[in-house]
Amino acid sequence: MPRYRALAATLTEELRAGRLRPGAQLPSVRQLCADHGASLATVTHALHRLEDAGLIEARPRRGFFVRASAVAPKKAPATDAIALAGRRKRLLALATTQADCLSLGHLAMDDGLLPLAALKRLLMQQLKRDASVLATRNCHGTAGLREQLAQRSRALGCSFDGDGIVVTQGETESLELCLRLLTQPGDLVAVASPAPFRSLEIIVSLGLQVLEIPASGDQGLSVPALTFALQHHRVAACVIEPSFASADGSLMSDEAKQQLAALVAQHQIPLIECDLMGELYRGNQRPRPVKAFDQADRVLYCGSFACLTGPGFSVGYVVAGRHHLQLQAARSVHGELLHALTDATLAAFMASGAFEPHLRRLRRLLAAQLAAHHEAVVAHFPPGTRVSIGQGGYVLWVELPGGLDACALLEQARHRGYTFVPGAVFTTDARFDHCLRLTAGHPLDEARARGIRTLGEIAARMLEGQPARPT
Repeated sequence: MPRYRALAATLTEELRAGRLRPGAQLPSVRQLCADHGASLATVTHALHRLEDAGLIEARPRRGFFVRASAVAPKKAPATDAIALAGRRKRLLALATTQADCLSLGHLAMDDGLLPLAALKRLLMQQLKRDASVLATRNCHGTAGLREQLAQRSRALGCSFDGDGIVVTQGETESLELCLRLLTQPGDLVAVASPAPFRSLEIIVSLGLQVLEIPASGDQGLSVPALTFALQHHRVAACVIEPSFASADGSLMSDEAKQQLAALVAQHQIPLIECDLMGELYRGNQRPRPVKAFDQADRVLYCGSFACLTGPGFSVGYVVAGRHHLQLQAARSVHGELLHALTDATLAAFMASGAFEPHLRRLRRLLAAQLAAHHEAVVAHFPPGTRVSIGQGGYVLWVELPGGLDACALLEQARHRGYTFVPGAVFTTDARFDHCLRLTAGHPLDEARARGIRTLGEIAARMLEGQPARPT
């Protein structure tokens, strides 16, 4: 963790504990430097983070003062909530990729699917043209990359302005920047459930509350359920993956997306749309994002290259509309500088004749791999198992029969050398304890086929030897 973030976390804890009452003045910057052994830049950067989080406010020529929202309420969270939060963190640790375990559930792709040769060639061309690009960085992305993203937006049914695009270091940073801009600690954020575990972790880490809106693998987020929630709760923002969600692969119809855009416009709340896998469709046409139906400028669109070019070029970007100037300012303060070489290489790749053929090949190979994985799960998991693969992406959402606990399955699978992502990490309660996510980012070789067979055997033994868990 960067030094300024660590200091910001320490100061936040002190404020939450009520060591300074609301309205009290913080020690001077010089005093904070001395107290924490930090540089002036580190302290200043940390204070700006607290200010953006709504914990303190700056008063001209006077210093920084504690806001009322900084002090945590005295009421302790429910014991069940504490236990579930701790359990989620333990499960995340168990599901983390380990050197001695083969991961069957993470989003990493096989190198053979990635455009490594084309990216290497274009990267070398950038260096030969101008080696100074190695020493060049920027804050919001190069004009060349933003222009390519703007041109490609037409394929989404949108019309982005290159000047209104903010490039980030990935979808995680995009979401965090948007939430910091739109919310204050204690606010309620609605998410489609199951929700990406990174999204849940970011929301919780920012001191926000989660309101889970049910979604199905066939139709995605339930707009009627969100409508009801907005009528009965004060929601600050919504976060959704409407096109091939990374948890269960669900896809919202164009009609539902249009209704969603109208709903957030009616309630005048922002919608953060994360589009990680929209390009990985298996039909004849790319699904349009909610942003394409956004007539009231309430949707902040977060795109990503993570599943298209691999982790080395996992650049993200945000189209924030009315909020883009504020987002640019926030990234100037909080974001790390972006490498111009990466931007230039991606821009050249998008402008070349190799980008579209790569996407077509990627979709074709992923579809074949997903079909093979689906067939293996159906063949080896116990009867009554339900598997959803959606209409795009490369995830398999598996629902175990008889109330089997996927968390217990994970613990046993670890002893056999395999991991997956349990459904329990995609929620803040226990509703998906019987579910798990597998992925088809690699060909179904003998090792992976053996892993799926092993998971099925363990599940079958659990089903025979244990009473069903109440559902």
